[in-house]
Amino acid sequence: MEMTLSRKWTKSRTRGCKLHLTKTKARFGRVRQIRADLERQLEACKRETANVRERLIEATKQQTATSEMLRIISDSPLQSVLDAVAEHAARLCDSNNAEIYRLENNLLRLVASYGELPVHIQAREGFPLNRDRVIGRAICDRRSIHVHDLAAENSEFPSGSSDAKRQGHRTTLGTPLLRERTPIGVILFRRWEVRPFSDNQIALLETFADEAVIAIENVRLFEAEKQRTLALAHANRNLQESEAKYRSAIDGIAGLVAIMAPNGELETVNRQIIEYFGRPREELTTWETSDAVHPKDLPRILELFKRSIAAGAPFHYELRLRRFDGEYRWFENRGVPIRDESGLIVRWFILLVDIEDRTRALERMQQMQSDFAHMNRVSMMGELAASLSHEITQPIAAAHINACAALNFLGKQPPDLSEARQALGCIVRDSDRARDIVGRIREQIKKTPPRKERFDLNAAINEVIVLARSATIRNGVSVQTRLAEGLLPVHGDRVQLQQVFLNLILNAVEAMGSVEAGARELSISTEQDHTGVVVAVRDSGPGIDPHHLERVFEAFYTTKSNGTGMGLSICRSIIEAHGGRLWAEANEPRGAVFQFTVPGVGQEHRLRA
Repeated sequence: MEMTLSRKWTKSRTRGCKLHLTKTKARFGRVRQIRADLERQLEACKRETANVRERLIEATKQQTATSEMLRIISDSPLQSVLDAVAEHAARLCDSNNAEIYRLENNLLRLVASYGELPVHIQAREGFPLNRDRVIGRAICDRRSIHVHDLAAENSEFPSGSSDAKRQGHRTTLGTPLLRERTPIGVILFRRWEVRPFSDNQIALLETFADEAVIAIENVRLFEAEKQRTLALAHANRNLQESEAKYRSAIDGIAGLVAIMAPNGELETVNRQIIEYFGRPREELTTWETSDAVHPKDLPRILELFKRSIAAGAPFHYELRLRRFDGEYRWFENRGVPIRDESGLIVRWFILLVDIEDRTRALERMQQMQSDFAHMNRVSMMGELAASLSHEITQPIAAAHINACAALNFLGKQPPDLSEARQALGCIVRDSDRARDIVGRIREQIKKTPPRKERFDLNAAINEVIVLARSATIRNGVSVQTRLAEGLLPVHGDRVQLQQVFLNLILNAVEAMGSVEAGARELSISTEQDHTGVVVAVRDSGPGIDPHHLERVFEAFYTTKSNGTGMGLSICRSIIEAHGGRLWAEANEPRGAVFQFTVPGVGQEHRLRA
């Protein structure tokens, strides 16, 4: 029984030991599995740590390269930045060489290089943009081109492969420089041996290339802006110097100078304007509403000025301007537009010249001319005294005869009233004729200021012919007239123009009086042309020496023994004052012809314009 129990206990203990051993083995197996799992996880962590460390190193390199570029960019010219980009790019991917090419006019031109490999002789001049080289392919495809052994790629890159064999490099990478997807250049990386770039290196270089583009463009823009700033500063200096010269130039002009904008607004004036008006430029800008211009001249000047500004046409007129002491003086005002190459007006140049003294001198001269003209008329009336007395006594004698006849008709029984009435009518006509002759003589002798009016020139000429009739008859001169019908009225001084015509008639009569043989014929004509009315006085006298056709109008030149030489000179002054012209020519077949023009009403304004 004990034996049996002993065996049972022994077997039970053995089974327990075996069971304990089995459990222990199971626990060790699990431990080994856990350890293996931990070791695998540790290896994965080590690999991940290595990858992170590698990425960290690459990121550190990139950050270092980027920081260095930013440091260089801050105060470096473009070439220094390009050189720095090439150096850091080569170091970043452990390449023997890095070159930067700029795309210009379909040429890839080397602008920066770093490393051991020699530079191609043509690189500075530029390679044509095509697919025969890695740099050209990268530009055309707008992506990185990675060639493991360029020397072996004869068919794919014929030019690049030839360069690789000659220079000795093998693995090549071209990364384009893109600005908003537009290529501006390429970075070329080369290694001596066949050692392809990793995907991480390529990605890193592409990121670096993007940052390099930003850096290069920033520096380029900064340099361009700096150049623009320098150019602007230089232009400002030139402008200041030009303005100083310009100011000195306009201040040195003997006159009042103003510069106006295209719309007529006053921009600047010279020193003389400030001194004349005694006002600053700001006050002169309101000249249209101030008292700077004489009130009587202002409406006319404003109309002319605005019309010229609107039409862009030069202007020229005279006006009175108020001086600082309140005196108004006459000025000649000339304005011309200054245009650019396209024909647009950029400014107006205004020149004001003081003509007060000249105006007063002209007025005195005109007064002297008026006095001379009056003296000339009185002289002519003196020459015509005998003839005019006959012209006057003739109608008076006829009136006397008709008066006596009227008395006889009234004295009849019964009175002949019809005949008496006719005789009295003749008396009225004769007295009117005498009155008209005396009135014309008084007009020629009376000293009055010039008075311009519209009148019929043909009628005025007929009146002069009547005054000169006795002189022409006495000298045996026949008078023929060809006065055109429908002449435009003329605007002028009737007495002065009649004086000119009378002077020409008397000169012609006197010239023909010296001719013994041949007919003495005086032809008077008028006609209308584009200049106005043309009056011609032709005679059959001895004529004028062709060399003296102009001299006869000079003051004090005369061919008469008792002449003063002032008649024709005064006549020319009168005609020119009326806007016309007086000249002499040879008459055919003999004699001389004196002609003058007078603008018709309406044509006078067009000729002045």
